[in-house]
Amino acid sequence: MGSAVENAIDRALSRGEVGLQVAAYHRGELVVDISAGQAGEDRGEVDSGTIFWVASAGKVSTATALHVQVERGLLDYGQTIVSIWPEFGAHGKESLTVRDALTHRVGLPDLPSDATPELLGDWEWMVERLARSAPSDDPAHRNTYHARTWGYIVGEIARRVDPVGRSFEDLVREEVHAPLGITEIWHRLPESVQPDAAVVKGEILGGEFTVTADHEINTAAYRDRIDPSGAWVTARAAARLWALYAQGGELDGGRLVPADRIETFLAPRACAFPAGAIAGPRAVIGMGGLMVGGAVTACDELLGFRGNRVLWHPGAGGALGFADLDAELAVMICHNEFFDERPHPQHPFASLVRAVYADIAG
Repeated sequence: MGSAVENAIDRALSRGEVGLQVAAYHRGELVVDISAGQAGEDRGEVDSGTIFWVASAGKVSTATALHVQVERGLLDYGQTIVSIWPEFGAHGKESLTVRDALTHRVGLPDLPSDATPELLGDWEWMVERLARSAPSDDPAHRNTYHARTWGYIVGEIARRVDPVGRSFEDLVREEVHAPLGITEIWHRLPESVQPDAAVVKGEILGGEFTVTADHEINTAAYRDRIDPSGAWVTARAAARLWALYAQGGELDGGRLVPADRIETFLAPRACAFPAGAIAGPRAVIGMGGLMVGGAVTACDELLGFRGNRVLWHPGAGGALGFADLDAELAVMICHNEFFDERPHPQHPFASLVRAVYADIAG
C-alpha cells in the first residue's frame, strides 16, 4: 500500500488518465513530487522533469509579475491603465484600472477577430490590437473571464512600467522565477526542452479548444509562441511558485509580495457576475487575479480544498494549482489527458487534492 497520493494516481490511471505529475510544498518544503503514466507516443514514461502545458493554470506566473511591480512601487492597482498605456483608452476604455485588467473586467474576453496563430505570437501586434479594440456593450461581458487575452493586457501593463524596458518574458523570468530559484516555468517553450514536453490528448471544451493527438498544441510552432495567459511547467516548479502564496509572500528568506497584500487577494472581485462559462460556475475571481476558494465558494466541495483561505487557478483541460494559506500548503497537478466537461467522471482533481491533504495533514 502506497501513500494516499500514489493510490489516487493509480486510480486515476485505471480510469483512463494517461500521464500525471503531482507536487506539493508544505511550510516551504517540497514534500510531494510524484509522476506516473505515459508522456505520450514516443515520449516514454512521465518523470519529474516532464513538461506539461497547463493552460490558464499558468496565469499565476503573469499575475505575480504584476504584483511584484506593485511592490517595487512602479504602479498601483487603482490607477488607470491609460496612465501607463495611453493607447488603451480607445473606445471608452479610459476609466478602466489596473485592478479591472487583473480581475478580468475590461470587456475584452475575445481574441481580435483577425488574429491568426502566427499573430498570437507577435506581442506588439496583440497588445496594439487589444488597446484599440472596443469593449463589449454588454456589462455582463465586462466581467467575463478573459481566457486568452488577459495575459497580454496584464503582461503589457507590468512590462510598460519596467524601468529598463525588458520584454514580458525577461521580466517574469528575472523578477519572479529567478528569485525563487524556478527554472521550469515558461511562457514560450525553448526548443532545447521541447522533447521533454508531454503530448496533449483528449478535448478541451470543444470548438477552438478541441485537442487531439495531432493538435497544434503538440507542434513546435505552438510551443515557440508566447502565451502570457498560460504556461509550460513541471509540477514541482509550479508548486514552488504557489508556495510563495502559501507562505505569505516569502520563500527561503526572499520576499516578493507582502503578506498583507496576499490577504487582500482572498476577497472576491467587486462585481456581481460569476467568472463565466469557460472558467466554470463555481470559479470566483479574487482581487489578485486568482480564483478564491474555501469558505467563499463551493470549490472546496468540488475540488477537495480543506482550508477556508485558498487561492487557486484551473487550466483548460484539467491542470490545477492552489495555495492553502491556513495549511501553508501549495499543490500543482499536471496531466495530459484533457477533459471536455467539469467535473468529468474521471477527473482526478478532487481525489488527488484530498490525497495530498491526507498525506500531509492526516
